[in-house]
Amino acid sequence: MLFSGDLPMGTQLDERELSQKLGVSRTPLREAITTLAREGLVQYAPYSGNFVKEWDVKQVEDLYIVRRALEVLAIQLAIPKLSNEDIDKIHAIVSKAGRALDENDLLAFAKFDSQFHEFIVQKTGNETLIDSLKRLSLQIQMIRTIANRDPEVVHRTSYERPRILEALKNRDVESAAQLMADHIDGVRKAVVSQILKGEPYA
Repeated sequence: MLFSGDLPMGTQLDERELSQKLGVSRTPLREAITTLAREGLVQYAPYSGNFVKEWDVKQVEDLYIVRRALEVLAIQLAIPKLSNEDIDKIHAIVSKAGRALDENDLLAFAKFDSQFHEFIVQKTGNETLIDSLKRLSLQIQMIRTIANRDPEVVHRTSYERPRILEALKNRDVESAAQLMADHIDGVRKAVVSQILKGEPYA
């Protein structure tokens, strides 16, 4: 519900209403909300309750500066370890993302986008890097969801991903790292722009 926009930023999470809507008891629901709060997607306000986190510009900037640094490092570490079979798997993910976009299935598009980034990160074999990005993964997914509400962002990133794939095929570390940095920066700028306009869920 968070990632589909059914619960926009700032929405109060009414446990009774949500438990009825989802058909679950309040105990597991409360545990889920606690997990989301720990992951940085829900904020607790004393005497008021839990609310879907409202991102501000600084929070997006902070998250994406770190994400860019980590994913550029992931590209640099992964490329020497990529086999031709790995490249084929990445190509398949990119193709599925393209088909999802053609079908206007943004949830599937987001899923394959996540797989694209996660595959590269996993290939680094660097547990510290993998764990660091895993801890940020839900926050990154939330920002990506906001960004994907802008059709221009979706179409631009759909062209950027094949370019990164081509650099991976050529084992061109410098180009791939720069393309990844630009790709992530584009998402950051789009979300910041939406927040500044006051329309992060438009």
